[in-house]
Amino acid sequence: MRNLMKGLAGLALSAFLVAPLAAPAQAQEAADSGLTMYFQMGGNPGDTATLARELGAREAARILKVNLIEQHSGWDPQKMLVQASEALAAAPDAIAIMGHPGVAAMTPFLNKAKEEGVVVVLTDTNLPGTGLNYFGADSYGAGRNLADLAVKDGKLKAGDKVLVYGAFIEGAAGAITAKGTVDYLKENGLGVETLQWTQEAVLDPSLSVPVLVAYLESNPDTKAILVPGHGGVTAVLAKVLKDAGKKPGEVTAAGFDISSASIQGVKDGYITAVLDQQPYLQGFYGVLSAVLQKKYGLGNTQMFTSTGSMTKDNVELLEALVKTGIR
Repeated sequence: MRNLMKGLAGLALSAFLVAPLAAPAQAQEAADSGLTMYFQMGGNPGDTATLARELGAREAARILKVNLIEQHSGWDPQKMLVQASEALAAAPDAIAIMGHPGVAAMTPFLNKAKEEGVVVVLTDTNLPGTGLNYFGADSYGAGRNLADLAVKDGKLKAGDKVLVYGAFIEGAAGAITAKGTVDYLKENGLGVETLQWTQEAVLDPSLSVPVLVAYLESNPDTKAILVPGHGGVTAVLAKVLKDAGKKPGEVTAAGFDISSASIQGVKDGYITAVLDQQPYLQGFYGVLSAVLQKKYGLGNTQMFTSTGSMTKDNVELLEALVKTGIR
């Protein structure tokens, strides 16, 4: 699998670099010329929501001879802001950020980076209207896709009560995704209730367990729980249902990002579907696009890295890929 990914990486690089250039090919400086890049990875080193992104970025950095400096925030938006400023202070060639802090909070950093000629690439969570190279999910579309999968695979019908547990504060990370989920459910006649997660639960998903168990105990007619945009919370959904005394399949549960826990939840029948954002691609193309933008001005690029999902039909295949660190 690693050899296959390396081959694909080489093909992707070749496809970019064969574009017509203003000067003769022999006069062009090599693409792998030792740029320095800071890269926000999101969670904690090596965890299931972060490892594939790390490996993708490292592979691209190896091929392109980029000096890659990794930053980990534990998914804390405030820490991401601090890390962005720290990276800029080091005067690198490029910085890869995540959009969790939101457009308003990130704008001063983006303006300063532009003034200083530092390339900024965006992964995982978009900052609409900024024009940055972006590699990640179509936030609103992914939210709708989550709801569509839950309705179809969970055999939900009009009038069924669905809890959407996520971000509903305008401008917050995940709010656009949550809106996509809620809009789809309402358009299809399902009863929707929303529950705002806390920042503490975002940083420590285990804190979501008693909250969701209490909700289910108070609302026994709930047919589904959907988590738009948080792999850590998705990973604890099986425990939530078990602690609430629910049998596999009694309540449809679906969320984002493949992990060991969500794999087991799908295999045990507690989790119906998990959206896969393919963070390996976010890491790989984040580094690649930064090099190409810095050297050749190739910007304004957006790639939605996946619309796929993990269900009982493909969980065995994806589990094998997760063990390699690719998914």
